[in-house]
Amino acid sequence: MAYANRMTKGRLLLCVFLFLSMAGSVPGQKAQSSRSKSKAPAAAIPVAPPPPVAAAPAPEPPVDPLGRTTPYGCVFGFLQAVNSDNLSKAVQYLDTKLPEEKAEQLALQLKAVLDAGLSSGINGLSRDPAGDLTDGLRATRERVGVAETSNGKLDIFLDRVTRADTPAIWLFSSETLAKIPNIHANLKTRDYSQYFPASFARVFLGLPLWRWFGILITIAVVLLLSSLVTRLLFLVVKIFLNMKHVQNEKEILARLKQPVRVLLVALAISLLQPYTLSLLARSYWTATARFLETVGVAWFFVRLVDIAGNIATRRSVMAGTREKIAIITLGRRLFKIFAIFIVLLILLKGAGINVSAMLAGLGIGGIALALAAQKTLEDLFGGISIILRDSVRVGDFCRVADQTGVIEDIGLSSTRLRTQDRTVVSIPNSKIAQINSENFALRDKFWFHHFLLLRYDATGVQAGEIVAKVRALLEQSSEVEIETIRVNVVDVVHSCLQIEVYAYLKTSTYELFLPRQQELLLKILSVVEEAGTALAVPVLPYGATM
Repeated sequence: MAYANRMTKGRLLLCVFLFLSMAGSVPGQKAQSSRSKSKAPAAAIPVAPPPPVAAAPAPEPPVDPLGRTTPYGCVFGFLQAVNSDNLSKAVQYLDTKLPEEKAEQLALQLKAVLDAGLSSGINGLSRDPAGDLTDGLRATRERVGVAETSNGKLDIFLDRVTRADTPAIWLFSSETLAKIPNIHANLKTRDYSQYFPASFARVFLGLPLWRWFGILITIAVVLLLSSLVTRLLFLVVKIFLNMKHVQNEKEILARLKQPVRVLLVALAISLLQPYTLSLLARSYWTATARFLETVGVAWFFVRLVDIAGNIATRRSVMAGTREKIAIITLGRRLFKIFAIFIVLLILLKGAGINVSAMLAGLGIGGIALALAAQKTLEDLFGGISIILRDSVRVGDFCRVADQTGVIEDIGLSSTRLRTQDRTVVSIPNSKIAQINSENFALRDKFWFHHFLLLRYDATGVQAGEIVAKVRALLEQSSEVEIETIRVNVVDVVHSCLQIEVYAYLKTSTYELFLPRQQELLLKILSVVEEAGTALAVPVLPYGATM
Protein backbone atom coordinates (compact mmCIF):
# COMPACT_ATOMS: atom_id res chain seq x y z
CA MET A 1 0.00 0.00 0.00
CA ALA A 2 2.80 2.39 0.95
CA TYR A 3 4.66 1.32 -2.15
CA ALA A 4 1.67 2.08 -4.28
CA ASN A 5 1.30 5.50 -2.73
CA ARG A 6 4.92 6.31 -3.40
CA MET A 7 4.57 5.24 -7.04
CA THR A 8 1.52 7.43 -7.46
CA LYS A 9 3.27 10.45 -5.98
CA GLY A 10 6.30 9.86 -8.23
CA ARG A 11 4.13 9.78 -11.32
CA LEU A 12 2.46 13.03 -10.30
CA LEU A 13 5.81 14.72 -9.75
CA LEU A 14 7.03 13.50 -13.16
CA CYS A 15 3.95 14.88 -14.89
CA VAL A 16 4.38 18.27 -13.17
CA PHE A 17 8.05 18.38 -14.19
CA LEU A 18 7.28 17.61 -17.82
CA PHE A 19 4.53 20.28 -17.92
CA LEU A 20 6.84 22.93 -16.45
CA SER A 21 9.65 22.07 -18.86
CA MET A 22 7.31 22.35 -21.86
CA ALA A 23 5.87 25.62 -20.63
CA GLY A 24 9.35 27.06 -20.17
CA SER A 25 10.51 26.02 -23.62
CA VAL A 26 7.77 27.90 -25.52
CA PRO A 27 8.67 31.40 -24.31
CA GLY A 28 12.30 30.67 -25.08
CA GLN A 29 11.48 29.70 -28.60
CA LYS A 30 9.36 32.83 -29.06
CA ALA A 31 12.13 35.03 -27.79
CA GLN A 32 14.64 33.30 -30.03
CA SER A 33 12.41 33.70 -33.04
CA SER A 34 11.83 37.36 -32.24
CA ARG A 35 15.57 37.91 -31.93
CA SER A 36 16.16 36.22 -35.27
CA LYS A 37 13.51 38.44 -36.84
CA SER A 38 15.16 41.52 -35.43
CA LYS A 39 18.48 40.46 -36.93
CA ALA A 40 17.02 39.88 -40.47
CA PRO A 41 14.36 42.37 -41.49
CA ALA A 42 11.30 40.76 -42.93
CA ALA A 43 10.41 41.34 -46.60
CA ALA A 44 7.77 44.03 -47.07
CA ILE A 45 4.43 42.60 -48.18
CA PRO A 46 2.71 44.87 -50.71
CA VAL A 47 -0.61 46.11 -49.50
CA ALA A 48 -3.29 46.73 -52.12
CA PRO A 49 -4.65 50.26 -52.07
CA PRO A 50 -8.23 50.55 -50.93
CA PRO A 51 -10.75 50.61 -53.77
CA PRO A 52 -11.86 54.09 -54.75
CA VAL A 53 -15.13 55.08 -53.28
CA ALA A 54 -17.67 55.79 -56.01
CA ALA A 55 -19.01 59.26 -55.88
CA ALA A 56 -22.64 59.38 -54.97
CA PRO A 57 -24.81 60.31 -57.96
CA ALA A 58 -26.04 63.83 -57.91
CA PRO A 59 -29.65 63.94 -56.86
CA GLU A 60 -32.05 64.77 -59.66
CA PRO A 61 -33.63 68.19 -59.37
CA PRO A 62 -37.13 67.93 -57.98
CA VAL A 63 -39.94 68.19 -60.48
CA ASP A 64 -42.86 70.47 -59.78
CA PRO A 65 -46.10 68.47 -60.17
CA LEU A 66 -47.90 71.54 -61.55
CA GLY A 67 -45.32 72.16 -64.30
CA ARG A 68 -44.18 75.52 -62.91
CA THR A 69 -40.50 74.67 -63.48
CA THR A 70 -40.44 76.71 -66.72
CA PRO A 71 -42.14 79.99 -67.73
CA TYR A 72 -44.11 78.22 -70.45
CA GLY A 73 -45.25 75.52 -68.05
CA CYS A 74 -46.43 78.13 -65.55
CA VAL A 75 -48.58 80.10 -68.02
CA PHE A 76 -49.90 77.02 -69.83
CA GLY A 77 -50.76 75.25 -66.58
CA PHE A 78 -52.56 78.34 -65.26
CA LEU A 79 -54.64 78.69 -68.43
CA GLN A 80 -55.56 75.02 -68.41
CA ALA A 81 -56.61 75.15 -64.76
CA VAL A 82 -58.66 78.32 -65.04
CA ASN A 83 -60.34 77.22 -68.32
CA SER A 84 -61.40 73.96 -66.66
CA ASP A 85 -62.81 75.93 -63.66
CA ASN A 86 -60.22 74.41 -61.32
CA LEU A 87 -59.66 77.69 -59.48
CA SER A 88 -58.03 76.09 -56.44
CA LYS A 89 -55.30 74.80 -58.73
CA ALA A 90 -55.09 78.06 -60.72
CA VAL A 91 -54.36 80.00 -57.52
CA GLN A 92 -51.16 78.00 -57.05
CA TYR A 93 -49.70 79.73 -60.12
CA LEU A 94 -50.04 83.17 -58.50
CA ASP A 95 -47.51 84.81 -56.19
CA THR A 96 -50.12 86.14 -53.81
CA LYS A 97 -50.99 85.90 -50.11
CA LEU A 98 -54.66 86.74 -50.51
CA PRO A 99 -57.30 84.50 -48.95
CA GLU A 100 -58.46 81.62 -51.08
CA GLU A 101 -61.72 83.22 -52.19
CA LYS A 102 -60.09 86.50 -53.22
CA ALA A 103 -57.20 84.65 -54.85
CA GLU A 104 -59.64 82.67 -56.99
CA GLN A 105 -61.37 85.89 -58.01
CA LEU A 106 -57.96 87.35 -58.90
CA ALA A 107 -57.22 84.29 -61.08
CA LEU A 108 -60.44 84.90 -63.03
CA GLN A 109 -59.57 88.56 -63.48
CA LEU A 110 -56.08 87.69 -64.70
CA LYS A 111 -57.53 85.24 -67.23
CA ALA A 112 -59.92 87.90 -68.53
CA VAL A 113 -57.07 90.39 -68.97
CA LEU A 114 -54.92 87.81 -70.76
CA ASP A 115 -57.78 86.72 -73.03
CA ALA A 116 -58.75 90.27 -73.93
CA GLY A 117 -55.50 92.02 -74.59
CA LEU A 118 -52.31 89.94 -74.59
CA SER A 119 -50.41 90.97 -77.68
CA SER A 120 -48.39 87.78 -78.08
CA GLY A 121 -49.10 84.09 -77.70
CA ILE A 122 -47.55 81.76 -75.18
CA ASN A 123 -45.83 79.44 -77.64
CA GLY A 124 -42.78 81.70 -77.70
CA LEU A 125 -42.22 81.53 -73.94
CA SER A 126 -39.03 79.91 -72.72
CA ARG A 127 -39.14 76.25 -71.86
CA ASP A 128 -35.83 76.48 -70.00
CA PRO A 129 -36.01 76.35 -66.18
CA ALA A 130 -33.66 79.35 -66.08
CA GLY A 131 -35.91 81.35 -68.44
CA ASP A 132 -34.76 83.66 -71.20
CA LEU A 133 -31.51 85.20 -69.99
CA THR A 134 -31.23 87.52 -73.02
CA ASP A 135 -34.40 89.57 -72.48
CA GLY A 136 -32.67 92.33 -70.52
CA LEU A 137 -34.52 91.52 -67.29
CA ARG A 138 -33.13 90.18 -64.07
CA ALA A 139 -32.45 86.46 -63.97
CA THR A 140 -35.51 85.72 -61.80
CA ARG A 141 -37.99 87.59 -64.02
CA GLU A 142 -39.64 86.68 -67.32
CA ARG A 143 -41.92 88.76 -69.53
CA VAL A 144 -45.03 86.94 -70.74
CA GLY A 145 -46.17 89.79 -72.96
CA VAL A 146 -47.91 93.13 -73.03
CA ALA A 147 -51.66 93.38 -72.42
CA GLU A 148 -53.41 96.13 -74.38
CA THR A 149 -56.05 97.69 -72.12
CA SER A 150 -58.17 100.83 -72.07
CA ASN A 151 -55.83 102.20 -69.38
CA GLY A 152 -52.75 101.62 -71.47
CA LYS A 153 -50.24 98.83 -71.77
CA LEU A 154 -49.57 96.40 -68.93
CA ASP A 155 -46.47 94.20 -68.80
CA ILE A 156 -47.26 90.69 -67.59
CA PHE A 157 -44.31 89.33 -65.63
CA LEU A 158 -43.37 86.03 -64.01
CA ASP A 159 -41.03 85.75 -61.04
CA ARG A 160 -38.90 82.78 -60.13
CA VAL A 161 -39.63 81.98 -56.50
CA THR A 162 -37.72 79.63 -54.23
CA ARG A 163 -39.50 78.32 -51.16
CA ALA A 164 -38.35 76.02 -48.40
CA ASP A 165 -40.64 73.11 -49.17
CA THR A 166 -40.67 73.34 -53.00
CA PRO A 167 -38.15 73.63 -55.83
CA ALA A 168 -37.60 76.88 -57.67
CA ILE A 169 -40.81 77.63 -59.55
CA TRP A 170 -42.21 80.39 -61.74
CA LEU A 171 -45.28 82.32 -60.60
CA PHE A 172 -47.19 85.33 -61.87
CA SER A 173 -45.45 88.32 -60.34
CA SER A 174 -47.06 89.97 -57.32
CA GLU A 175 -46.25 93.29 -58.97
CA THR A 176 -48.37 92.37 -61.98
CA LEU A 177 -51.16 90.88 -59.85
CA ALA A 178 -51.47 94.12 -57.88
CA LYS A 179 -52.51 95.97 -61.06
CA ILE A 180 -54.95 93.34 -62.35
CA PRO A 181 -58.11 94.37 -60.36
CA ASN A 182 -57.93 97.97 -61.58
CA ILE A 183 -57.28 96.87 -65.18
CA HIS A 184 -60.12 94.34 -65.03
CA ALA A 185 -62.59 96.95 -63.76
CA ASN A 186 -62.09 99.00 -66.92
CA LEU A 187 -61.77 96.00 -69.30
CA LYS A 188 -63.84 95.99 -72.46
CA THR A 189 -64.53 92.49 -73.80
CA ARG A 190 -65.18 91.72 -77.43
CA ASP A 191 -68.58 90.28 -78.28
CA TYR A 192 -68.78 89.15 -81.90
CA SER A 193 -72.21 87.59 -81.46
CA GLN A 194 -73.79 91.04 -81.73
CA TYR A 195 -73.04 91.00 -85.45
CA PHE A 196 -75.24 87.90 -85.93
CA PRO A 197 -78.97 87.27 -85.38
CA ALA A 198 -80.06 86.21 -81.91
CA SER A 199 -80.80 82.68 -83.11
CA PHE A 200 -77.08 82.20 -83.85
CA ALA A 201 -76.31 82.40 -80.13
CA ARG A 202 -77.58 78.86 -79.56
CA VAL A 203 -74.91 76.29 -78.74
CA PHE A 204 -74.27 73.23 -80.90
CA LEU A 205 -71.54 70.72 -80.02
CA GLY A 206 -70.02 73.13 -77.50
CA LEU A 207 -69.83 76.13 -79.87
CA PRO A 208 -72.38 78.84 -80.71
CA LEU A 209 -73.91 78.68 -84.15
CA TRP A 210 -72.23 81.90 -85.29
CA ARG A 211 -68.84 80.26 -84.82
CA TRP A 212 -69.93 77.25 -86.87
CA PHE A 213 -71.12 79.67 -89.52
CA GLY A 214 -67.70 81.32 -89.60
CA ILE A 215 -65.97 77.93 -89.87
CA LEU A 216 -68.13 76.87 -92.84
CA ILE A 217 -67.58 80.19 -94.59
CA THR A 218 -63.81 79.81 -94.12
CA ILE A 219 -63.83 76.27 -95.56
CA ALA A 220 -65.84 77.42 -98.59
CA VAL A 221 -63.47 80.32 -99.25
CA VAL A 222 -60.46 78.01 -98.98
CA LEU A 223 -61.94 75.55 -101.50
CA LEU A 224 -62.75 78.32 -103.96
CA LEU A 225 -59.38 80.01 -103.67
CA SER A 226 -57.38 76.77 -103.88
CA SER A 227 -58.07 76.27 -107.60
CA LEU A 228 -57.33 79.91 -108.44
CA VAL A 229 -54.14 80.05 -106.39
CA THR A 230 -52.97 76.70 -107.79
CA ARG A 231 -53.39 77.90 -111.38
CA LEU A 232 -51.51 81.12 -110.62
CA LEU A 233 -48.66 79.20 -108.98
CA PHE A 234 -48.52 76.75 -111.87
CA LEU A 235 -48.34 79.66 -114.30
CA VAL A 236 -45.36 81.01 -112.36
CA VAL A 237 -43.72 77.58 -112.47
CA LYS A 238 -44.22 77.34 -116.25
CA ILE A 239 -42.62 80.74 -116.74
CA PHE A 240 -39.75 79.80 -114.44
CA LEU A 241 -39.12 76.48 -116.23
CA ASN A 242 -39.63 78.08 -119.68
CA MET A 243 -42.44 75.70 -120.66
CA LYS A 244 -45.06 76.69 -123.24
CA HIS A 245 -47.04 73.47 -123.21
CA VAL A 246 -47.09 70.81 -120.51
CA GLN A 247 -48.50 67.32 -120.83
CA ASN A 248 -50.91 66.09 -118.14
CA GLU A 249 -51.58 69.65 -117.01
CA LYS A 250 -54.80 68.63 -115.23
CA GLU A 251 -52.98 65.94 -113.29
CA ILE A 252 -50.27 68.40 -112.25
CA LEU A 253 -52.84 70.94 -111.09
CA ALA A 254 -54.64 68.27 -109.07
CA ARG A 255 -51.38 67.28 -107.36
CA LEU A 256 -50.51 70.88 -106.51
CA LYS A 257 -53.99 71.69 -105.26
CA GLN A 258 -53.68 69.52 -102.13
CA PRO A 259 -50.66 71.29 -100.54
CA VAL A 260 -52.09 74.66 -101.63
CA ARG A 261 -55.27 73.90 -99.69
CA VAL A 262 -53.21 73.08 -96.62
CA LEU A 263 -51.36 76.39 -96.93
CA LEU A 264 -54.62 78.31 -97.38
CA VAL A 265 -56.09 76.66 -94.28
CA ALA A 266 -52.98 77.64 -92.33
CA LEU A 267 -53.29 81.20 -93.63
CA ALA A 268 -56.96 81.36 -92.66
CA ILE A 269 -56.19 80.11 -89.14
CA SER A 270 -53.40 82.66 -88.77
CA LEU A 271 -55.72 85.49 -89.82
CA LEU A 272 -58.65 84.40 -87.65
CA GLN A 273 -56.86 83.28 -84.49
CA PRO A 274 -56.55 86.85 -83.05
CA TYR A 275 -60.37 86.94 -82.91
CA THR A 276 -60.69 83.93 -80.62
CA LEU A 277 -61.97 84.73 -77.14
CA SER A 278 -59.44 82.69 -75.17
CA LEU A 279 -55.66 82.98 -74.96
CA LEU A 280 -55.37 79.21 -74.59
CA ALA A 281 -57.43 78.72 -77.77
CA ARG A 282 -55.21 81.25 -79.56
CA SER A 283 -52.13 79.29 -78.54
CA TYR A 284 -53.68 76.05 -79.84
CA TRP A 285 -54.69 77.64 -83.15
CA THR A 286 -51.30 79.30 -83.53
CA ALA A 287 -49.53 75.96 -83.02
CA THR A 288 -51.91 74.34 -85.52
CA ALA A 289 -51.26 77.06 -88.10
CA ARG A 290 -47.49 76.71 -87.73
CA PHE A 291 -47.74 72.94 -88.09
CA LEU A 292 -49.86 73.23 -91.24
CA GLU A 293 -47.58 75.92 -92.68
CA THR A 294 -44.49 73.78 -92.16
CA VAL A 295 -46.06 70.65 -93.61
CA GLY A 296 -47.75 72.54 -96.44
CA VAL A 297 -44.59 74.32 -97.60
CA ALA A 298 -42.56 71.09 -97.54
CA TRP A 299 -45.35 69.20 -99.33
CA PHE A 300 -45.65 71.91 -101.99
CA PHE A 301 -41.92 71.91 -102.78
CA VAL A 302 -41.82 68.10 -102.85
CA ARG A 303 -44.64 68.12 -105.39
CA LEU A 304 -42.83 70.77 -107.43
CA VAL A 305 -39.67 68.66 -107.46
CA ASP A 306 -41.72 65.62 -108.54
CA ILE A 307 -43.29 67.57 -111.40
CA ALA A 308 -39.95 68.98 -112.52
CA GLY A 309 -38.42 65.49 -112.26
CA ASN A 310 -41.15 63.94 -114.42
CA ILE A 311 -40.73 66.64 -117.07
CA ALA A 312 -36.95 66.22 -117.06
CA THR A 313 -37.33 62.44 -117.35
CA ARG A 314 -39.60 62.73 -120.38
CA ARG A 315 -37.18 65.14 -122.01
CA SER A 316 -34.29 62.77 -121.36
CA VAL A 317 -36.17 59.89 -122.97
CA MET A 318 -37.04 61.99 -126.01
CA ALA A 319 -33.45 63.21 -126.34
CA GLY A 320 -32.02 59.71 -125.91
CA THR A 321 -30.05 60.64 -122.79
CA ARG A 322 -31.29 57.88 -120.52
CA GLU A 323 -28.24 58.20 -118.30
CA LYS A 324 -29.81 61.29 -116.73
CA ILE A 325 -32.91 59.45 -115.54
CA ALA A 326 -31.16 57.73 -112.63
CA ILE A 327 -29.58 61.03 -111.52
CA ILE A 328 -32.98 62.74 -111.62
CA THR A 329 -34.59 59.93 -109.62
CA LEU A 330 -31.80 59.98 -107.03
CA GLY A 331 -32.07 63.77 -106.67
CA ARG A 332 -35.83 63.57 -106.11
CA ARG A 333 -35.51 60.95 -103.40
CA LEU A 334 -32.68 62.73 -101.60
CA PHE A 335 -34.68 65.97 -101.65
CA LYS A 336 -37.67 64.20 -100.07
CA ILE A 337 -35.49 62.79 -97.31
CA PHE A 338 -33.95 66.21 -96.72
CA ALA A 339 -37.40 67.86 -96.63
CA ILE A 340 -38.72 65.35 -94.09
CA PHE A 341 -35.63 65.87 -91.92
CA ILE A 342 -36.03 69.68 -91.97
CA VAL A 343 -39.75 69.43 -91.17
CA LEU A 344 -39.03 67.18 -88.19
CA LEU A 345 -36.41 69.60 -86.87
CA ILE A 346 -38.79 72.56 -87.18
CA LEU A 347 -41.65 70.70 -85.48
CA LEU A 348 -39.40 69.46 -82.67
CA LYS A 349 -38.08 72.96 -82.08
CA GLY A 350 -41.63 74.29 -82.00
CA ALA A 351 -42.50 71.64 -79.41
CA GLY A 352 -39.80 72.99 -77.11
CA ILE A 353 -37.16 70.34 -77.71
CA ASN A 354 -33.53 71.48 -77.71
CA VAL A 355 -32.66 70.67 -81.30
CA SER A 356 -29.00 71.72 -80.95
CA ALA A 357 -28.43 69.27 -78.10
CA MET A 358 -30.26 66.58 -80.05
CA LEU A 359 -28.08 67.13 -83.12
CA ALA A 360 -24.97 67.01 -80.95
CA GLY A 361 -26.19 63.71 -79.54
CA LEU A 362 -26.81 62.43 -83.05
CA GLY A 363 -23.24 63.38 -83.96
CA ILE A 364 -21.90 61.26 -81.12
CA GLY A 365 -24.31 58.43 -81.78
CA GLY A 366 -23.72 58.61 -85.51
CA ILE A 367 -20.80 56.20 -85.23
CA ALA A 368 -22.97 53.55 -83.60
CA LEU A 369 -25.73 54.25 -86.12
CA ALA A 370 -23.30 53.91 -89.01
CA LEU A 371 -22.07 50.56 -87.69
CA ALA A 372 -25.62 49.31 -87.21
CA ALA A 373 -26.65 50.46 -90.70
CA GLN A 374 -23.45 49.42 -92.45
CA LYS A 375 -25.18 47.35 -95.13
CA THR A 376 -27.73 50.08 -95.76
CA LEU A 377 -25.01 52.68 -96.21
CA GLU A 378 -23.12 50.32 -98.52
CA ASP A 379 -26.22 50.03 -100.71
CA LEU A 380 -26.72 53.80 -100.67
CA PHE A 381 -23.17 54.60 -101.76
CA GLY A 382 -23.29 51.67 -104.16
CA GLY A 383 -26.33 53.24 -105.85
CA ILE A 384 -24.55 56.58 -106.10
CA SER A 385 -21.52 54.80 -107.58
CA ILE A 386 -23.67 53.04 -110.18
CA ILE A 387 -25.25 56.33 -111.24
CA LEU A 388 -21.96 58.19 -111.41
CA ARG A 389 -20.22 55.43 -113.37
CA ASP A 390 -23.14 55.37 -115.81
CA SER A 391 -22.55 51.68 -116.46
CA VAL A 392 -26.18 50.70 -115.84
CA ARG A 393 -29.05 53.01 -116.74
CA VAL A 394 -32.80 52.92 -116.38
CA GLY A 395 -34.34 51.32 -119.48
CA ASP A 396 -31.19 49.45 -120.54
CA PHE A 397 -31.15 45.74 -121.29
CA CYS A 398 -28.43 44.29 -119.05
CA ARG A 399 -27.03 41.15 -117.53
CA VAL A 400 -26.44 41.72 -113.80
CA ALA A 401 -25.65 39.06 -111.20
CA ASP A 402 -26.73 36.14 -113.44
CA GLN A 403 -29.98 37.96 -114.25
CA THR A 404 -30.87 39.35 -117.66
CA GLY A 405 -33.54 41.96 -118.24
CA VAL A 406 -34.45 45.63 -118.44
CA ILE A 407 -33.41 47.99 -115.63
CA GLU A 408 -36.61 49.58 -114.28
CA ASP A 409 -35.29 51.58 -111.34
CA ILE A 410 -32.04 52.36 -109.52
CA GLY A 411 -33.11 53.08 -105.95
CA LEU A 412 -31.28 54.13 -102.81
CA SER A 413 -30.85 50.55 -101.64
CA SER A 414 -31.48 48.23 -104.59
CA THR A 415 -31.89 48.08 -108.35
CA ARG A 416 -35.04 46.58 -109.89
CA LEU A 417 -34.64 44.48 -113.04
CA ARG A 418 -37.52 43.17 -115.18
CA THR A 419 -36.54 39.75 -116.53
CA GLN A 420 -37.64 38.25 -119.84
CA ASP A 421 -40.11 36.10 -117.87
CA ARG A 422 -41.70 39.43 -116.75
CA THR A 423 -40.65 38.91 -113.15
CA VAL A 424 -39.00 41.65 -111.10
CA VAL A 425 -35.66 40.99 -109.41
CA SER A 426 -34.25 43.36 -106.77
CA ILE A 427 -30.47 43.33 -106.49
CA PRO A 428 -28.62 45.23 -103.72
CA ASN A 429 -26.65 48.17 -105.06
CA SER A 430 -23.55 47.20 -103.11
CA LYS A 431 -23.50 43.85 -104.93
CA ILE A 432 -23.87 45.47 -108.37
CA ALA A 433 -21.05 47.90 -107.61
CA GLN A 434 -18.69 45.00 -106.85
CA ILE A 435 -19.45 42.59 -109.69
CA ASN A 436 -19.21 42.69 -113.48
CA SER A 437 -22.29 43.85 -115.32
CA GLU A 438 -22.98 43.71 -119.03
CA ASN A 439 -25.01 46.46 -120.67
CA PHE A 440 -26.34 45.43 -124.08
CA ALA A 441 -27.92 48.84 -124.66
CA LEU A 442 -24.52 50.53 -124.84
CA ARG A 443 -23.48 48.65 -127.98
CA ASP A 444 -22.46 51.05 -130.74
CA LYS A 445 -22.81 48.35 -133.46
CA PHE A 446 -23.93 44.73 -133.76
CA TRP A 447 -21.89 41.71 -134.67
CA PHE A 448 -23.02 39.81 -137.77
CA HIS A 449 -21.20 36.50 -137.48
CA HIS A 450 -22.33 33.22 -139.11
CA PHE A 451 -20.87 29.97 -140.56
CA LEU A 452 -22.11 28.42 -143.81
CA LEU A 453 -21.52 24.65 -144.06
CA LEU A 454 -21.85 23.65 -147.75
CA ARG A 455 -22.87 20.24 -148.99
CA TYR A 456 -20.09 17.66 -149.27
CA ASP A 457 -20.39 17.65 -153.09
CA ALA A 458 -19.83 21.42 -153.39
CA THR A 459 -16.77 22.18 -155.49
CA GLY A 460 -14.07 24.70 -154.79
CA VAL A 461 -15.26 26.82 -157.72
CA GLN A 462 -18.72 27.03 -156.20
CA ALA A 463 -17.27 27.93 -152.77
CA GLY A 464 -15.12 30.67 -154.33
CA GLU A 465 -18.14 32.06 -156.19
CA ILE A 466 -20.18 32.14 -152.95
CA VAL A 467 -17.39 33.91 -151.05
CA ALA A 468 -17.07 36.60 -153.74
CA LYS A 469 -20.79 37.24 -154.08
CA VAL A 470 -21.39 37.32 -150.30
CA ARG A 471 -18.53 39.81 -149.91
CA ALA A 472 -19.98 41.97 -152.66
CA LEU A 473 -23.42 41.71 -151.04
CA LEU A 474 -22.09 42.98 -147.73
CA GLU A 475 -20.07 45.77 -149.36
CA GLN A 476 -23.15 47.04 -151.18
CA SER A 477 -25.17 47.33 -147.96
CA SER A 478 -25.01 50.81 -146.41
CA GLU A 479 -25.59 49.44 -142.92
CA VAL A 480 -22.52 47.18 -142.94
CA GLU A 481 -19.20 48.53 -141.72
CA ILE A 482 -16.94 47.85 -144.72
CA GLU A 483 -13.71 47.82 -142.71
CA THR A 484 -14.89 44.80 -140.71
CA ILE A 485 -16.10 42.58 -143.58
CA ARG A 486 -14.45 39.17 -143.63
CA VAL A 487 -15.73 36.25 -145.80
CA ASN A 488 -13.46 33.20 -146.10
CA VAL A 489 -13.44 29.42 -146.30
CA VAL A 490 -12.09 28.60 -142.86
CA ASP A 491 -12.54 24.87 -142.29
CA VAL A 492 -13.53 21.45 -143.64
CA VAL A 493 -16.06 19.73 -141.41
CA HIS A 494 -17.01 16.14 -142.24
CA SER A 495 -15.75 16.61 -145.83
CA CYS A 496 -17.85 19.80 -146.14
CA LEU A 497 -16.46 23.23 -146.79
CA GLN A 498 -17.22 25.81 -144.07
CA ILE A 499 -17.43 29.55 -144.90
CA GLU A 500 -17.21 32.22 -142.17
CA VAL A 501 -19.19 35.47 -142.67
CA TYR A 502 -17.95 38.23 -140.34
CA ALA A 503 -19.01 41.90 -140.22
CA TYR A 504 -20.52 44.64 -138.03
CA LEU A 505 -23.87 46.32 -138.69
CA LYS A 506 -24.17 50.01 -137.87
CA THR A 507 -27.48 49.91 -136.03
CA SER A 508 -28.22 51.43 -132.63
CA THR A 509 -30.78 49.01 -131.19
CA TYR A 510 -31.37 45.30 -131.15
CA GLU A 511 -34.85 45.82 -132.61
CA LEU A 512 -33.30 47.38 -135.73
CA PHE A 513 -30.57 44.75 -135.96
CA LEU A 514 -32.90 41.76 -136.21
CA PRO A 515 -34.67 42.72 -139.51
CA ARG A 516 -31.33 43.76 -141.07
CA GLN A 517 -29.77 40.44 -140.13
CA GLN A 518 -32.76 38.55 -141.50
CA GLU A 519 -32.55 40.39 -144.80
CA LEU A 520 -28.84 39.63 -145.20
CA LEU A 521 -29.23 35.95 -144.30
CA LEU A 522 -31.99 35.44 -146.86
CA LYS A 523 -29.87 37.09 -149.57
CA ILE A 524 -26.90 34.89 -148.64
CA LEU A 525 -29.08 31.76 -148.99
CA SER A 526 -30.11 32.99 -152.42
CA VAL A 527 -26.41 33.36 -153.35
CA VAL A 528 -25.77 29.75 -152.26
CA GLU A 529 -28.70 28.48 -154.34
CA GLU A 530 -27.56 30.49 -157.39
CA ALA A 531 -24.16 28.83 -157.12
CA GLY A 532 -25.86 25.44 -157.67
CA THR A 533 -25.40 24.02 -154.20
CA ALA A 534 -27.03 24.17 -150.76
CA LEU A 535 -26.22 24.04 -147.09
CA ALA A 536 -25.29 20.70 -145.64
CA VAL A 537 -27.65 18.69 -143.47
CA PRO A 538 -26.33 18.58 -139.90
CA VAL A 539 -24.64 15.29 -139.01
CA LEU A 540 -25.97 13.98 -135.71
CA PRO A 541 -24.48 11.28 -133.54
CA TYR A 542 -26.05 7.84 -133.70
CA GLY A 543 -29.37 7.77 -131.88
CA ALA A 544 -29.65 11.58 -131.53
CA THR A 545 -32.71 13.44 -132.75
CA MET A 546 -33.24 16.99 -133.94
